[in-house]
Amino acid sequence: MDYITPVLAAVIAVVGTLSASIYTQRSALRGKRMDFDQAQAQRKEDREIIERKAWLEQRRACYVALNIAIRQYHAAIADLLHGIRDDKIGEEVRADLAQARRSFIERHAEAQMTAPREVLVAAGAVRGHLSSWYGLVRRLDQGIAHEGETLDTAFANSERFWERIECMRTAMRSDLGIVDASDEPSELKRNTGSE
Repeated sequence: MDYITPVLAAVIAVVGTLSASIYTQRSALRGKRMDFDQAQAQRKEDREIIERKAWLEQRRACYVALNIAIRQYHAAIADLLHGIRDDKIGEEVRADLAQARRSFIERHAEAQMTAPREVLVAAGAVRGHLSSWYGLVRRLDQGIAHEGETLDTAFANSERFWERIECMRTAMRSDLGIVDASDEPSELKRNTGSE
Protein backbone atom coordinates (compact mmCIF):
# COMPACT_ATOMS: atom_id res chain seq x y z
CA MET A 1 0.00 0.00 0.00
CA ASP A 2 3.00 2.16 0.34
CA TYR A 3 3.22 2.43 -3.40
CA ILE A 4 -0.37 3.87 -3.74
CA THR A 5 0.47 7.18 -2.16
CA PRO A 6 3.32 8.00 -4.58
CA VAL A 7 1.24 6.81 -7.57
CA LEU A 8 -1.72 8.88 -6.40
CA ALA A 9 0.52 11.89 -5.91
CA ALA A 10 1.97 11.37 -9.38
CA VAL A 11 -1.50 11.09 -10.93
CA ILE A 12 -2.63 14.24 -9.13
CA ALA A 13 0.50 16.04 -10.28
CA VAL A 14 -0.03 14.94 -13.92
CA VAL A 15 -3.71 15.90 -13.82
CA GLY A 16 -2.82 19.22 -12.24
CA THR A 17 -0.17 19.88 -14.84
CA LEU A 18 -2.52 18.96 -17.68
CA SER A 19 -5.35 21.02 -16.16
CA ALA A 20 -3.09 24.02 -15.75
CA SER A 21 -1.92 23.63 -19.33
CA ILE A 22 -5.49 23.36 -20.64
CA TYR A 23 -6.60 26.29 -18.46
CA THR A 24 -3.66 28.38 -19.69
CA GLN A 25 -4.48 27.56 -23.33
CA ARG A 26 -8.14 28.38 -22.82
CA SER A 27 -7.26 31.65 -21.09
CA ALA A 28 -4.89 32.54 -23.92
CA LEU A 29 -7.55 31.71 -26.52
CA ARG A 30 -10.15 33.72 -24.59
CA GLY A 31 -7.71 36.66 -24.41
CA LYS A 32 -6.99 36.42 -28.13
CA ARG A 33 -10.71 36.25 -28.84
CA MET A 34 -11.31 39.34 -26.72
CA ASP A 35 -8.45 41.15 -28.48
CA PHE A 36 -9.88 40.11 -31.85
CA ASP A 37 -13.38 41.26 -30.86
CA GLN A 38 -12.03 44.59 -29.59
CA ALA A 39 -10.01 45.11 -32.78
CA GLN A 40 -13.04 44.22 -34.88
CA ALA A 41 -15.22 46.64 -32.89
CA GLN A 42 -12.58 49.37 -33.30
CA ARG A 43 -12.40 48.74 -37.07
CA LYS A 44 -16.20 48.94 -37.26
CA GLU A 45 -16.23 52.19 -35.29
CA ASP A 46 -13.45 53.64 -37.48
CA ARG A 47 -15.36 52.59 -40.61
CA GLU A 48 -18.56 54.21 -39.29
CA ILE A 49 -16.66 57.43 -38.52
CA ILE A 50 -15.19 57.47 -42.04
CA GLU A 51 -18.63 56.80 -43.57
CA ARG A 52 -20.21 59.54 -41.42
CA LYS A 53 -17.52 62.02 -42.46
CA ALA A 54 -17.99 61.07 -46.13
CA TRP A 55 -21.77 61.43 -45.78
CA LEU A 56 -21.41 64.84 -44.11
CA GLU A 57 -18.96 65.95 -46.80
CA GLN A 58 -21.42 64.84 -49.49
CA ARG A 59 -24.22 66.79 -47.80
CA ARG A 60 -21.99 69.84 -47.31
CA ALA A 61 -21.02 69.80 -51.00
CA CYS A 62 -24.70 69.43 -51.95
CA TYR A 63 -25.68 72.35 -49.69
CA VAL A 64 -22.91 74.57 -51.05
CA ALA A 65 -23.92 73.80 -54.65
CA LEU A 66 -27.60 74.41 -53.88
CA ASN A 67 -26.86 77.66 -52.07
CA ILE A 68 -24.73 78.91 -54.97
CA ALA A 69 -27.42 77.93 -57.49
CA ILE A 70 -30.11 79.70 -55.45
CA ARG A 71 -28.08 82.89 -55.23
CA GLN A 72 -27.28 82.80 -58.95
CA TYR A 73 -30.95 82.21 -59.78
CA HIS A 74 -31.96 85.09 -57.49
CA ALA A 75 -29.36 87.37 -59.10
CA ALA A 76 -30.51 86.40 -62.61
CA ILE A 77 -34.17 87.17 -61.76
CA ALA A 78 -33.07 90.48 -60.20
CA ASP A 79 -31.03 91.30 -63.32
CA LEU A 80 -34.09 90.76 -65.52
CA LEU A 81 -36.21 92.83 -63.15
CA HIS A 82 -33.69 95.69 -63.25
CA GLY A 83 -33.56 95.37 -67.04
CA ILE A 84 -37.36 95.70 -67.22
CA ARG A 85 -37.27 98.75 -64.96
CA ASP A 86 -34.46 100.38 -66.97
CA ASP A 87 -35.96 99.23 -70.29
CA LYS A 88 -32.61 97.61 -71.18
CA ILE A 89 -33.13 93.90 -71.62
CA GLY A 90 -30.87 91.89 -73.88
CA GLU A 91 -31.22 88.26 -74.82
CA GLU A 92 -28.11 87.56 -72.77
CA VAL A 93 -30.00 88.48 -69.58
CA ARG A 94 -32.81 86.08 -70.49
CA ALA A 95 -30.31 83.34 -71.43
CA ASP A 96 -28.48 83.80 -68.11
CA LEU A 97 -31.80 83.51 -66.29
CA ALA A 98 -32.69 80.31 -68.17
CA GLN A 99 -29.28 78.79 -67.35
CA ALA A 100 -29.47 79.83 -63.67
CA ARG A 101 -32.96 78.35 -63.42
CA ARG A 102 -31.83 75.02 -64.92
CA SER A 103 -28.86 74.88 -62.59
CA PHE A 104 -31.08 75.60 -59.58
CA ILE A 105 -33.56 72.88 -60.59
CA GLU A 106 -30.70 70.35 -60.91
CA ARG A 107 -29.14 71.28 -57.55
CA HIS A 108 -32.55 71.16 -55.86
CA ALA A 109 -33.17 67.70 -57.32
CA GLU A 110 -29.80 66.54 -55.94
CA ALA A 111 -30.70 67.90 -52.52
CA GLN A 112 -33.95 65.94 -52.57
CA MET A 113 -31.88 62.74 -52.69
CA THR A 114 -29.46 63.83 -49.94
CA ALA A 115 -30.98 66.27 -47.48
CA PRO A 116 -33.18 65.40 -44.51
CA ARG A 117 -36.78 66.55 -44.22
CA GLU A 118 -36.06 69.76 -42.25
CA VAL A 119 -33.66 71.01 -44.92
CA LEU A 120 -36.03 70.00 -47.73
CA VAL A 121 -38.90 71.91 -46.14
CA ALA A 122 -36.77 75.06 -45.88
CA ALA A 123 -35.36 74.58 -49.41
CA GLY A 124 -38.90 74.00 -50.68
CA ALA A 125 -39.97 77.37 -49.25
CA VAL A 126 -37.06 79.02 -51.08
CA ARG A 127 -37.95 77.14 -54.28
CA GLY A 128 -41.60 78.19 -54.01
CA HIS A 129 -40.64 81.81 -53.46
CA LEU A 130 -38.20 81.85 -56.38
CA SER A 131 -40.71 80.12 -58.66
CA SER A 132 -43.47 82.62 -57.94
CA TRP A 133 -41.04 85.53 -58.24
CA TYR A 134 -39.70 84.13 -61.53
CA GLY A 135 -43.25 83.81 -62.87
CA LEU A 136 -44.08 87.39 -61.85
CA VAL A 137 -40.94 88.84 -63.44
CA ARG A 138 -41.39 86.81 -66.64
CA ARG A 139 -45.01 88.02 -66.95
CA LEU A 140 -43.81 91.60 -66.48
CA ASP A 141 -41.13 91.00 -69.13
CA GLN A 142 -43.70 89.63 -71.58
CA GLY A 143 -46.21 92.39 -70.83
CA ILE A 144 -48.86 89.94 -69.57
CA ALA A 145 -48.80 90.78 -65.85
CA HIS A 146 -51.84 89.89 -63.78
CA GLU A 147 -53.84 92.52 -61.98
CA GLY A 148 -51.80 93.99 -59.13
CA GLU A 149 -48.49 92.72 -60.50
CA THR A 150 -46.15 95.67 -60.87
CA LEU A 151 -42.46 96.42 -60.71
CA ASP A 152 -42.99 97.53 -57.10
CA THR A 153 -44.54 94.19 -56.13
CA ALA A 154 -41.72 92.38 -57.92
CA PHE A 155 -39.05 94.35 -56.04
CA ALA A 156 -40.90 93.79 -52.74
CA ASN A 157 -40.99 90.07 -53.51
CA SER A 158 -37.21 90.11 -53.72
CA GLU A 159 -36.88 91.42 -50.17
CA ARG A 160 -38.83 88.48 -48.70
CA PHE A 161 -36.33 86.07 -50.25
CA TRP A 162 -33.68 86.73 -47.59
CA GLU A 163 -35.90 85.51 -44.72
CA ARG A 164 -36.42 82.18 -46.46
CA ILE A 165 -32.76 81.78 -47.38
CA GLU A 166 -31.81 82.39 -43.73
CA CYS A 167 -34.20 79.63 -42.56
CA MET A 168 -32.74 77.25 -45.14
CA ARG A 169 -29.16 78.13 -44.19
CA THR A 170 -29.93 77.55 -40.51
CA ALA A 171 -31.47 74.13 -41.28
CA MET A 172 -28.46 73.15 -43.38
CA ARG A 173 -25.95 74.25 -40.74
CA SER A 174 -27.89 72.41 -38.06
CA ASP A 175 -27.90 69.24 -40.16
CA LEU A 176 -24.12 69.51 -40.57
CA GLY A 177 -23.69 69.95 -36.81
CA ILE A 178 -22.46 73.53 -37.08
CA VAL A 179 -23.26 75.54 -33.96
CA ASP A 180 -23.98 79.23 -34.41
CA ALA A 181 -22.77 81.63 -31.72
CA SER A 182 -26.38 82.24 -30.62
CA ASP A 183 -26.86 78.45 -30.19
CA GLU A 184 -23.74 77.82 -28.09
CA PRO A 185 -24.28 76.70 -24.50
CA SER A 186 -23.70 79.49 -21.97
CA GLU A 187 -20.65 77.77 -20.47
CA LEU A 188 -18.98 77.55 -23.88
CA LYS A 189 -19.66 81.25 -24.46
CA ARG A 190 -18.16 82.10 -21.08
CA ASN A 191 -15.05 80.03 -21.75
CA THR A 192 -14.47 81.63 -25.14
CA GLY A 193 -15.38 85.14 -24.00
CA SER A 194 -18.34 85.35 -26.41
CA GLU A 195 -20.71 86.86 -23.88
